[in-house]
Amino acid sequence: MSASIDPVAATLAIAALFAVGAGLALWRLRIVFVVDITDDGALLRRGRAAAGFVDGCSDVARRHGITRGRITGVRDGASVRLQFSRDIPARSHQAFRNVWTPPPPSGGPSGGGMRASG
Repeated sequence: MSASIDPVAATLAIAALFAVGAGLALWRLRIVFVVDITDDGALLRRGRAAAGFVDGCSDVARRHGITRGRITGVRDGASVRLQFSRDIPARSHQAFRNVWTPPPPSGGPSGGGMRASG
């Protein structure tokens, strides 16, 4: 008895693997930065965030007694929102948001483009 592979099942399996891979790639593109909080303070692990934000995270973590956790900046349409790991208590989320300065919007009339002359 020889084992044969069903071509429909194989095609569906390959398509599913491709979809999962594409989904993971798109998710990684949405991540703008990752800040890890340790005993030593906050450290930017990935991406770009204002230096003042990382320093502010260290201050907030120290004030709230947080010794570990992760803050991820996730692109949400035209803005960036903060996601917090479970190690960071919900009561401190607003303090972290208060030190976050989102980047200015790009394009549009207030985006620093050229003014009309005349």
